[in-house]
Amino acid sequence: MSLTRILVLVLLALLAGCGGGDTRESYVADAVEICDATTERIKALGAPESFTDTQLYARRAKDAVSDGIGDLRELTPPPELEDSFTRYLATLEQRRRQLDLIAAAADRNSMLDVQKAGSGLDVLNAKARQDARRAGIAACEAG
Repeated sequence: MSLTRILVLVLLALLAGCGGGDTRESYVADAVEICDATTERIKALGAPESFTDTQLYARRAKDAVSDGIGDLRELTPPPELEDSFTRYLATLEQRRRQLDLIAAAADRNSMLDVQKAGSGLDVLNAKARQDARRAGIAACEAG
């Protein structure tokens, strides 16, 4: 066997071991890292205490969720988790839209609408926890 052929085989073996994100472990680790970063961004916003705070909170939380969704879409889940992962992303999209509803309700100074939209967000948060577990990334919704 020639030296060139040996070097090519060694290089291929090294590249295969570099964890290109296609293993279940790397999928979980990458997803949890993205989810943790999104959660930290949202926690850093603090609790809104007025309509103005609620408007700003909802918009910034929506931006964090949107960024997280974008990053998660770049992952490749294992084939057996693809459908569950797709459902999880769809729930996150619904959560993002619900944050828009909260911001709009705050814009209208409607406490009733903020509460309704907040209740809808609570429902979606519970669904996201369930969907994350099914997608093999339960740690994404542990917080």
